[in-house]
Amino acid sequence: MYAETGAAMRHELAALLRQHRVQQQLGGPTREARVELGNLIREYRQSVLVWMNQAMHAARPVVFSNLPPADPNPFRSVGSSGPLTAAAELARTVHLATQHSTAHLATSEALATPHPNAMVEHWRRAARAAALAEHDTAPEVAVAMTTAQAQALVGDIAALTQALVVLDRRYTRVPGWEPLAESPRLGWASLAAALDVGLRQPDYTVDHLGWRPKTKVITGPARPGILGVLQAEHNLVIRMRARPSVPNLRLVVDSQRLLTHHLGPFAARIDPRLTGAWADRAATYTLLQRQLREISSLIGNGGLAAAEGAHAVARVRALPADTIIEPRVLAGLQLLFHRLDHRIADVIEHGIQRSTFVQRVTLPRLVEGSGDLVQPVRERFVPITAGIDLAVVRTVRERLRPAATARAEATPGPSRVDLHFAVIHRPLQRRSNDFPYA
Repeated sequence: MYAETGAAMRHELAALLRQHRVQQQLGGPTREARVELGNLIREYRQSVLVWMNQAMHAARPVVFSNLPPADPNPFRSVGSSGPLTAAAELARTVHLATQHSTAHLATSEALATPHPNAMVEHWRRAARAAALAEHDTAPEVAVAMTTAQAQALVGDIAALTQALVVLDRRYTRVPGWEPLAESPRLGWASLAAALDVGLRQPDYTVDHLGWRPKTKVITGPARPGILGVLQAEHNLVIRMRARPSVPNLRLVVDSQRLLTHHLGPFAARIDPRLTGAWADRAATYTLLQRQLREISSLIGNGGLAAAEGAHAVARVRALPADTIIEPRVLAGLQLLFHRLDHRIADVIEHGIQRSTFVQRVTLPRLVEGSGDLVQPVRERFVPITAGIDLAVVRTVRERLRPAATARAEATPGPSRVDLHFAVIHRPLQRRSNDFPYA
């Protein structure tokens, strides 16, 4: 995710900003060795510039200036000849610095191989994070980016640009060093863009965008105690990705009814707020199980999901009565409950929309010639269409899906604050009074 790659870039550049006496930090026995290290640093810097250039072009279409427009007429097209916004100017200067640089991109081997020099190693880690961030801010990912999220991304790029400008001035005396093109204008453009996006509150949920590793089933033997219940519930959520048949769906629903009922007393000792919520969840699954009896379908499988649900129930029944469940484990169970509730609701609504579910209806006549003493009522299964008002659908929409809660406002995070502080960082001046033995 961009949260990891962006934080890695900010952390490494902040560490570089706190390193002074560049020539001493760079080392090298000869001038040729320092030239080689300087060229390697320029390649790493080029990787960071390439990502910044791509990210600005991906975010620029949905970034609008927060300054009041000079002409409030919305029917007048500004066009390319109109005044540029701060984000557009930053994109132009970053593109210019990227194109005018003669350094090549760092190779995959250079990005993956640690360097013995501490300063070069910080540059390598920043370049590696930039290479990974290209997948997190790619145009296909930026399609779903909102304006507030794009402004947060522009603010991050502006801070990184300021860091690169400061480091560029500091590395001037490195042998063979090539300064950034229009470095002063690049610094002013980054400052203007940062001030522009800061006029409103950026949306730092942009950190949640990008590539996520695929969640896998936890294999191996069952974990001891409550961790085994958590393991089975996690595996159940993963197994429910495959579409289950209605008989197996009934087994999963019944497992959640029993699991929530047995976990209630354990949660009451640690977090009483979960007692009412889990009691309502158990009641919802009890009602849902009764309503699913009149619905059938043989499409799908879900045998592994039903087995994981049975494992969770068996393990929670085996817990001693004096078991203490930690708050973080309760939070993990609550998160898995929410995800499973959403998935079960999606399965039921999707089956009804696609007309793959059938409903049991009784006919106004008895079964003749069955050979039984009591003649049963004749029953048939008819397809369910989306227009039919079913009680199970109302239960899913009104009770099963968790109620939408107010989303907590995302914070900038420590890495952004640390980078801004590192930009204005100054080394401590050594005075004779600080050293009593001088």
